[in-house]
Amino acid sequence: MRVIETRQTLQILVMFMIVQFFGLFIATQVFSGATYSQVQSVQVISSASGAILLVAYIIVLTAVMLLLLKIYKGDKFFIILEGAVIFISSFFVFYILFAIVNSSVVFTIFGNQITTNLIAGVVLALAIVVLKNKWQKLRNAVAMLASVGVGVVLGLSFGFFAAIIFMAILAVYDFIAVFVTKHMVSMARAMSGRNLAFLIGVNEVEAVPKSKLSRGDVAEYEKDRKAVEKVNPIFSKLYKESLVPIAARIELGTGDMVAPLMVAVAAYKVSLNFMLSFFIIAGSLLGLVITTSILRKYKRALPAIPPLFFGIVVAVSAYAVLFNFVKL
Repeated sequence: MRVIETRQTLQILVMFMIVQFFGLFIATQVFSGATYSQVQSVQVISSASGAILLVAYIIVLTAVMLLLLKIYKGDKFFIILEGAVIFISSFFVFYILFAIVNSSVVFTIFGNQITTNLIAGVVLALAIVVLKNKWQKLRNAVAMLASVGVGVVLGLSFGFFAAIIFMAILAVYDFIAVFVTKHMVSMARAMSGRNLAFLIGVNEVEAVPKSKLSRGDVAEYEKDRKAVEKVNPIFSKLYKESLVPIAARIELGTGDMVAPLMVAVAAYKVSLNFMLSFFIIAGSLLGLVITTSILRKYKRALPAIPPLFFGIVVAVSAYAVLFNFVKL
């Protein structure tokens, strides 16, 4: 069981890091060749009040989504919503990638509109939406791509101080939403059940020799053995051969990947270098490791943003100590 959980945790960590570094790469290419004043011109949220308003907006959208989940039992609306989110977020990524290829990033973002990049971005974004609906196994890859797009846009929009405040408020909200109101758990289950690209996850079932399992794992399976074997008779045959089918699943919301990327991108704009951003990514990785460790021990839904924010605070503090300043 531990081997399966460790393997799944590593996969989640790898996907998380791909989002962070790919997103940071996209953001830095946007700024390549831009002046400092141009970089600051795209920053529209630079105060705590702006961060609070955005959180309020998120809460309202969440309330609307919860209401829809209660009164609407179909799938079409959520598929359309997913498609819209995928299209908008992936369009920005493809738009920038094409601008990088033809060396027109600065002109595309800060100056003239490049029609070729616009058309290519639209076509590829539409293709991603269609492919996701045709092949549901693309969920993780599409969710990662969407996270990159959203994280970069937010990072471009936020000042560093505002980004830190925004994530701090999100951490409090995430804690309340998981442990107090528990509505975030309900939403995650609904999204996972519909296989929507608002989560990344690893889900496996593996036949493990009984001798390799702890007494606790065997006892846990024994509790549900009859129900499990009733659903799939092959499990009964496996058990007679001293093999126990172990199912393990771990999931991470796209918001948990977007928030650290947003802060890392906002940090890059402080002095247009990678150092502070790398510290932030390392800190967020620490926070995710803490989250997955607690998850494996207690096996219950956990808010990921509070540990991620804790890791980022530790990383920024370490940066401040090592370099004696942090320009906000």
